[in-house]
Amino acid sequence: LGIGVFWLVLILGFVGFKEYTLRTGKEVLLKLQPVDPRDLFRGDYVILNYDISDINLETPEAFQENDTIYVRLKLNGNVAEFDGASNARPLDGLFIAGTVTDVSGNNLDVTYGIESYFVPEGEGREIERVREGMYAKIAIDASGRSVVKSLVLDGKEITFKK
Repeated sequence: LGIGVFWLVLILGFVGFKEYTLRTGKEVLLKLQPVDPRDLFRGDYVILNYDISDINLETPEAFQENDTIYVRLKLNGNVAEFDGASNARPLDGLFIAGTVTDVSGNNLDVTYGIESYFVPEGEGREIERVREGMYAKIAIDASGRSVVKSLVLDGKEITFKK
């Protein structure tokens, strides 16, 4: 019984954090390019690769693989763009927390935990064909945690057939 309660609390906590971010986070758009829409075990989904996933730092800080990185964002309208990175959490402003997955010279590959988005069966291939003008609407909370809310193409949220 104790193990069951532990797992229930763990799962509800995870869902609660995501729901909190969805409800209280600042909505921004991040430019992306989707790839690889199908997984035999999980169904249709789109792997999202963001402009801010590949960072080139002129004066790189001492980042190593698996380090937490805080990417500062500036808004250009409602589109969030890279505005610097740090290994210390910013005290204010808009930022997103990620993990450094690869370091190569001044280039950092970063993941944010928002790299996959599930879509109704049969819709993934259609989304994969779109290569320009696609964004992800992201909710980012005050801690830098983020959740994908929807995909946006040409200024309109993508709706799926039912």
